[in-house]
Amino acid sequence: MDAVLLDQIARLFAREATDDRLRAARAGHNEAGWQALVDAGLPLALASEAHGGLALDPASVMAISRAHGRVGAPWRLSAAMLLHAPDCDPNLWTPALATAKLAGLMDEVLAITLDWTQTRQQFGKPLAKNQAVQHSLAIMAAETAAAGAAANLAALALSNPASAALPVAAAKARASEAAGIVAALAHQLHGAIGVTADHRLHLFTRALWQWRDRAGSEHQHHAVLGAAALAGGSVWALATREAASAATPAAPLPGERFRFPAVAERPAQAALRAEVRGFLAEALAGMAPELRAHSWNGHSPDFSRKLGQRGWLGMTWPKAHGGHDRSALDRLVVIEELLAAGAPVAAHWIADRQTGPLLLKYGTPEQQQAYLPAIARGELYACIGMSEPGAGSDLAALTTRARRVDGGWRISGTKLWTTYAHKAHMMLLLCRTGEGQRHEGLSQLLVPMDSPGLSIRPIIDLMGEHHFNEVHFDDVFVGDGALVGGEGQGWAQVMSELAYERSGPERFLSTLVLLEELVRALGRSAPASAHAPIGRLTAHLMVLRQMARGMAALLEAGEDPALEAAMVKDLGASFEQAIPEVARALCPGDAPASLIATLGATIQIAPMVSLRGGTREILRGIIARGLGVR
Repeated sequence: MDAVLLDQIARLFAREATDDRLRAARAGHNEAGWQALVDAGLPLALASEAHGGLALDPASVMAISRAHGRVGAPWRLSAAMLLHAPDCDPNLWTPALATAKLAGLMDEVLAITLDWTQTRQQFGKPLAKNQAVQHSLAIMAAETAAAGAAANLAALALSNPASAALPVAAAKARASEAAGIVAALAHQLHGAIGVTADHRLHLFTRALWQWRDRAGSEHQHHAVLGAAALAGGSVWALATREAASAATPAAPLPGERFRFPAVAERPAQAALRAEVRGFLAEALAGMAPELRAHSWNGHSPDFSRKLGQRGWLGMTWPKAHGGHDRSALDRLVVIEELLAAGAPVAAHWIADRQTGPLLLKYGTPEQQQAYLPAIARGELYACIGMSEPGAGSDLAALTTRARRVDGGWRISGTKLWTTYAHKAHMMLLLCRTGEGQRHEGLSQLLVPMDSPGLSIRPIIDLMGEHHFNEVHFDDVFVGDGALVGGEGQGWAQVMSELAYERSGPERFLSTLVLLEELVRALGRSAPASAHAPIGRLTAHLMVLRQMARGMAALLEAGEDPALEAAMVKDLGASFEQAIPEVARALCPGDAPASLIATLGATIQIAPMVSLRGGTREILRGIIARGLGVR
């Protein structure tokens, strides 16, 4: 994909799509300005070189359509491109190009709304300083990002037309749904001015309303996707049915507000997926679905050791530290399959996901040698010492303190909601080691869980299970070698750590077992009324997977995508909590006992998903800060 070419095309669109032309077009007048696009050869973007065309790759064509939408251009570019490219299937390309145009339109609607809320004064301050407004802007941003990821999904699918129909349907459905949400919130935040012809907002929202139903509304595509998932007996199998590609991840385009690069699954990763599925089919045989629904809380040291033996823990770490030098995308495949199957991952999960990577980044050679190989073998488990009785979402309010003494530190204080502290070998503790305002003077220490003075009180959850704990430190001693990274740098390190915690598939796959059981129980004979609800979840899942893949590529490149991670977590929590509600509505009267039990378990799990790893409100605050309004 030629970024220079795309930048030139975007500039051409911006120059030609003046507000006067947009207003004339919306009023039904001739669409002036088309000749400049013809002169640039854009109608021939899809035509083959043999027919005098540009023969651009699908990602480039989709990027052009997105840029076309970003300026609200009224010219029927996609129709012209297809007219000049008879070899392209309009049943695929028309909804795909509509998806990209919707994504571009939402980019601009968000930009217009951000500008308005930052300049419009209410109650003596900009609208954007109101927390409720910030949260609405965060929702708009996350939906806009999802539409962009949907366009990426469609672009990748078009590279192999034989298997593109369902991914394109999912992409168009997700973008259409996002379009309705973004347009509604934009008008709400603009107030009365936004529904007048004087303001330019309607030049874009009217286009959103039109294009969300072009080439099929979300409701139509949902029905198609749901029927396919029910016929195949699995949403997960449908969502992962894709053509492998050796293409490298596409970099985010210039000017893109959110960094979610398009990433295809490579042949080696497809082979790895098949290997993991084969292993899990044997390892989890006979494990009841209501138990697999507790994947995150399933603590099995034996299973964790088996993963370590297969090289599926510490996958991206250097071999010198017990790792396997594999890519973040390889690891993503393994994590996806573990969670989708409901494997018991709790023992190794925290250590593999975030403690290990943090030690790789900030730890001393001695710390790395002491902990990383054992984590990679599935033999050393960690817990997180962040939240406290008076510092949950407001983490900077923590009071646990470590004071310098001869040879090390003495720790006093209490940590709360510490998952599996009673079975962990060590804690990565965030505490105060110095003075300063809130985020200042914080450091991270490695604390062995058998340290004298450390005590653990169990907290039983609403299911009667014990995985939460309160951990009390009564003058606990740790040596000088316990300090991770720089003294006083704890806040920055924790923010880096949370990007690993918030961005992965565990943020949208922890209730999937219920959806799979529901689809199996309904089967091919499910009533037509079940198709759309199942299809909507399928579309969301496919786009969330694409977002998570983009996140993995960014993390592998050494970037710190805190804003994008917060979006994946927020959208993922909503998806996870929607599954038990859909299951309640569609559960057949003769449902098997296992489905009823899985539904009961998941209903009790669902409230946690919008709390752990950052509450929905905190995440939307992070997104608002990333938008520059907080």
